Amino acid sequence: MGALADSYYEYLLKQWLQSPQETQYKDEWMAVMDDLPGLVHPDPRKESSGGEKLQLTELDSRGGRIWKMDHLSCFVPGMVALGLMNVPKGDIRSGRNASWFRMAEGLTTSCMHLWKDTKTGLAPEYVLLHKSGNGQKFVEDGGKHSFLRPETAESLFYLHRLTGNNKYRKWGKKLFRAIVEHAKVPGGYASVKDVNQIPTEKMDEMQSFVMAETLKYLYLLFSPPETLDLERFVLNTEGHPLRTLRSW
Repeated sequence: MGALADSYYEYLLKQWLQSPQETQYKDEWMAVMDDLPGLVHPDPRKESSGGEKLQLTELDSRGGRIWKMDHLSCFVPGMVALGLMNVPKGDIRSGRNASWFRMAEGLTTSCMHLWKDTKTGLAPEYVLLHKSGNGQKFVEDGGKHSFLRPETAESLFYLHRLTGNNKYRKWGKKLFRAIVEHAKVPGGYASVKDVNQIPTEKMDEMQSFVMAETLKYLYLLFSPPETLDLERFVLNTEGHPLRTLRSW
């Protein structure tokens, strides 16, 4: 669900949303959703008290768990929330929507902690997770930088649209404040070399998705629903709104 593969899964759902008559994409996405809990720890299909953090891990070629979580994979809870808003109830088997909702909430919580648990409040590129599954995480040198990626802001937007829970706006406010405080430069918002170093050392670059996605999703998070009607538009993987065929 991380780098080099993430957009494919997102587009299975969004291609169906844009062209509802192409139901094969919805069917393929539903098959992905049946397998997705196998990557999540702890298992979201089991009953829980709610509000717990869930980690989205990886699997190696032999099916063994890789205790690593990419920030890139933080689009997943938003994708699941978008599915919950659109997949017909008749297509969701008994109990499956409950596990989907637990995944969306729990993964969003973990993604938010990727930001909150660093000294700057900026998320690293990835973290390594403790093999015991106790939720501890570590930032190694290869993942300590931040490109100000949009995936957590994206999921906060969709979770707020799904639930109306104001905590997602409060979390978005923390993201925005951290970006302004630790990444702002005269020409925009720079990538940061080490999320646990204050003052931050900036890179001489600003990724295009900072404006196209990160700040756009934060803007939409705090905007009324009519600012972007998700019945009429679907946001592609770069955050660009495309008209759905049903809205023409």
